[in-house]
Amino acid sequence: MRCVSYLVTLLLLGCMSPTVADQAGDGAREPLWEFQVVAFGQNFPAYPSSADQNLTLLPLPFPVYRGKFLRFGEDLDELASGQIVDTDRIKLSLGISASFPEDSDSLALRSGMPDLDFLVEAGPEIKFRLRGNERDARELNLSLQLRAAISVDGLDGKGRGVVFNPEIEYLARDLLGEGNEVKLRLSSTWASDDFMNYFYGVAPQFATTDRPTFNATSGYLNTELLVGLRRKLSDRLEFRGSVRLWVNKGSTNSSSPLYQRDYDKGIRLALFWTAWQSKRR
Repeated sequence: MRCVSYLVTLLLLGCMSPTVADQAGDGAREPLWEFQVVAFGQNFPAYPSSADQNLTLLPLPFPVYRGKFLRFGEDLDELASGQIVDTDRIKLSLGISASFPEDSDSLALRSGMPDLDFLVEAGPEIKFRLRGNERDARELNLSLQLRAAISVDGLDGKGRGVVFNPEIEYLARDLLGEGNEVKLRLSSTWASDDFMNYFYGVAPQFATTDRPTFNATSGYLNTELLVGLRRKLSDRLEFRGSVRLWVNKGSTNSSSPLYQRDYDKGIRLALFWTAWQSKRR
């Protein structure tokens, strides 16, 4: 029921009338540089299938750059991307994403185990535009992402294997009024044994009576359904939010003592205020 209430909240925000008419969808008229301040909040599982939810509330400085080849700050799910090929039907790019760290001692099942550090994923993505493109009111894309994962603790980094994400995404612009963008995305995650062990493996030195040794294997992790809304509230204020459902049932490592739930839910909300933007488009 909470997911339903979150979705209703997003839709109500989408129906709000903007104070200034937006010129959404015309990428050529957007500033090359922007500096934004973000009020950011999310409530996500501590890790896939975890019964512990992590509430994160942060004010963030958020620079945005929209270059011909390099772009960053346009999407909370992707820190930066480098455009290699961009045509009306195919887009090839390199992307970087990240997830927040977790203190294992605050998680009942992981108490006494190493922390889950800041996790960075980087690698290529090929997107097939099945319908429309960035200039159209409706867009349907099929994307294939292959990314290497690295956990970062201070200045120390450690490879955590490889992740493969096929996804299909539908974008509807101006659906609930001018300046809105509604996103529907269905994606699945497949990962190497190194990545799976990061979340589900239990080394002998961390084994207990209730947490036996477990060596995770490569394979299927989960499937994610996302419903998102992006709404321009004024010429300097923008709302972005998403509700997510993860289906972990059938995961290759569901027999791990660290695996808890077949279904996860999460919400992310953010308000972006543009403090400065360049004259150059």
